[in-house]
This record gives sequence, structure tokens and C-alpha cells, in this order.
Amino acid sequence: MTKRLAGLIVVAVALLLSSCVSSTLIFTERDVENSSNLIGNPSFNPYSNVASEALKGWSIHLDPPGGDSSPVIIDPSETKEGRTSLRINASAKSVLILSDSFTVRRYGGYYLRSYVKTNSPLPPLVQLRFIAFKENGKIVNRFRHKRKPDTQWGLNTISAGFIKPGAKFGRVGIFIPPFKEGSIWIDDVGCFEVHGFKID
Repeated sequence: MTKRLAGLIVVAVALLLSSCVSSTLIFTERDVENSSNLIGNPSFNPYSNVASEALKGWSIHLDPPGGDSSPVIIDPSETKEGRTSLRINASAKSVLILSDSFTVRRYGGYYLRSYVKTNSPLPPLVQLRFIAFKENGKIVNRFRHKRKPDTQWGLNTISAGFIKPGAKFGRVGIFIPPFKEGSIWIDDVGCFEVHGFKID
């Protein structure tokens, strides 16, 4: 066997193996046309004048916790969809915005999205997360995608599937690291079951 033929065989095998492990699971906005949003309050509409009760469907986790004021504000002045968005002002705290739980299926295919924009000259990467849990709260899957926000609304997405056995519910999270100047806005968050995998 010549060296050239041996080299071609090695390349062919490598291509074959790489095609077996790569994923073609990609969903887009077109796939959500007939699907319901599993997020109850995707545009962060205020439900109460009481700060602790205003953000129905979401919880805010700050690190470090505590302090007199929160960098997270419901903002009616900058919106992508609906009447409000969520504004995160620059601070030394990291912010995790976590949705209420919703039912997931092991054989479901999910498309997640959030829109993000900023006026910060040096914004951090904003991370969209999808976490699947067992009934007892144990995490079985984590999906993440980071996006650097711009001055215009930009779309951050995740295509998720092949959920591990035992998954019963999921949550969407948006993580913003500390940053020094300006604000970041989040709006029109969605999680849609857009596909059902066939079960052998």
C-alpha cells in the first residue's frame, strides 16, 4: 500500500468518525410558528408594585447577595417586544435571571432564545442557559450559549435535545457577569418544544 493511499484512508476514516459524532440539531425562529412559549412572562411585565413580587415567572440571584439596591430593573423605555424589558445596570455583582420551571420531555427538541442589547462600551458575554432536572431537583442536562451584546437587539439561541433519562422539568437562565459601565437589556425570552424525536 502506498503512503498516499494510506493517507487517503486515514483522512476518510477521520471524516467518517467525525460525521458520526457531530450534531445536526439546529432549530430556528421558523420552527416556533405553531409552538407555545413555555416561559410564562417572556417580556418581564410587572405584576405588582411590591418589588419582591413584581417579576412574576422569574427569580433573580445576585452574587454576592445582599446590598441596599438591586442592579436589576423592569424598564418600560427599551423594549423588543411587549411593554417592558429587563435592565441590568453595571455593578460588581453577577446576575442570574432564572425562569420558573416548566415540563420537559426526554424526547423533545427545544429552541430557546433571548434578545439582548447594551450601551456599555465594554459589555461582558451574556450567557443563555437551559437546564433540565429530575423530579428530585438533580440536574441531568445543561446547555449554554454566550453572546456579546451590541447596541442593537441581538438574538442569542440554543437548540437542545437528546435529554437524558429521568428529566421532568426545565428552567431557562440568563447569566450576566459583573461589568463596570452602562446597562444591558434582556427581552422576549422563549423556550419552545419544536420537535418530538421518534422512539424506537
